[in-house]
Amino acid sequence: MANAKKEQATTEDAVLLMFLSLAENDGIEMNVTLNVQGTLVSGVLIGSRAYYDGITESAHDLRDDTMSRIIGKRFEDLKDEYVKQKQEQGDKKEDEQEPPAYIHLRNAKYQHTQPAHPAWWRGKVSSVDAFSFDSLI
Repeated sequence: MANAKKEQATTEDAVLLMFLSLAENDGIEMNVTLNVQGTLVSGVLIGSRAYYDGITESAHDLRDDTMSRIIGKRFEDLKDEYVKQKQEQGDKKEDEQEPPAYIHLRNAKYQHTQPAHPAWWRGKVSSVDAFSFDSLI
């Protein structure tokens, strides 16, 4: 992951960036509905750490034990890398830190569909066309 190309958020929406920062840095969670290229997605806005923890826990529910261990380990590694990057950024002032490139939702659902179980969702911040702080779906 260290060699991975770093993606940057390409939104200038100060309100969205503020709430992403609250989720990332302060653990704030809130209901949100996003319009992503014409598709509505609702869920609970969460930070990256909560997303990685949730995916890791969800891996334990997989029927295939080998796949469960592999996915759990890979997401644990991703979370460790994320924590390391956050610690390195911690020395920078908040206005010098890069905004998150991804937005994460827990219990995500799409317009006109109902997931059979809570869905974890990750999307590019740059793909969000509009948002509402409520669950509209």
